[in-house]
Amino acid sequence: MIKILCPEPHSFSTKGLNFASTICYLETKKMTQKEFEIQLKHFQGALIRFNTKIDGALLRSNKNLKAIISPTTGLDHIDIKSAEELGIKVFHLRGSKKFLEKLPATAELTFGLMLSLYRKISSAFLSVKSGNWDPGGYRGYELFGKTLGIVGYGRLGEKVSIMAISFGMKVIFFDPKKEFNTINGIERVKSLDELLSRSDIISLHVHLSKQTHHMIGYKEIALLKNNSIIINTSRGSIIQSEALLDALKAGKILGAALDVLEDEKSIIDKKVNRLIEYSKSNNNLIITPHIGGSTYESVEKADLFALKNFKNFIKKN
Repeated sequence: MIKILCPEPHSFSTKGLNFASTICYLETKKMTQKEFEIQLKHFQGALIRFNTKIDGALLRSNKNLKAIISPTTGLDHIDIKSAEELGIKVFHLRGSKKFLEKLPATAELTFGLMLSLYRKISSAFLSVKSGNWDPGGYRGYELFGKTLGIVGYGRLGEKVSIMAISFGMKVIFFDPKKEFNTINGIERVKSLDELLSRSDIISLHVHLSKQTHHMIGYKEIALLKNNSIIINTSRGSIIQSEALLDALKAGKILGAALDVLEDEKSIIDKKVNRLIEYSKSNNNLIITPHIGGSTYESVEKADLFALKNFKNFIKKN
């Protein structure tokens, strides 16, 4: 029976782990990255999410490794190219369009962050917990009538646009892969620069790649309206952190809400992150710890989908 190591069992559903135990020998134990790398040599597979990294060197040093199961759409924590070259099968969610339509969690969080930032919900609640009851300092803004600019009109971009329409927002998007100009009142703009200069709220929904790395930097932020906000539930490195931090400090933009940050592993390792430090004393930045897909429903569905594909692979090999 194939042996699978899961170094972050807290990231998986009970049903998912129970199902995995029926098709393989599964060892679940919370591990650091270093502990995982030491133990992996005793296993033929790994069941992981974002907190565990598998690079080319680790793949090449584990000759027995046959499969990696990661029920995620983002794959920048795995060296996919090296895995393919070594014949290691990676089971993930990217490209599974029909299945992914069932997962609204990240789109819902996008709106949760948008509302929380615009209405100052988190800072108002902190004030109440401190014993205050004064609404005067927490006057916010309405979504109604605002222009939402969506960068990347895939599954999540489309879901967010539908929610935005229901709030009475105007929606524009930029996605060079999309051919239509308008659909259901949603307008496609010709360039990222145009979207940034026209939007009150910018929401990012693109995969991380060489083309999208730091696609929002100093030049792009300079195009934004002074009262605009940025929402990022995609990947941290899509935004240049220093450029965003400088814009927040200078009041160039109204605020930002981030579910992802650059180099999240360094944060796990307790290294200082300047955006997190800034957020401790400023209420125009909200940060959550990469919880976009973390609902009970979505995690369970994703676990079972990836693991059932893995089961089919085992049967055929």
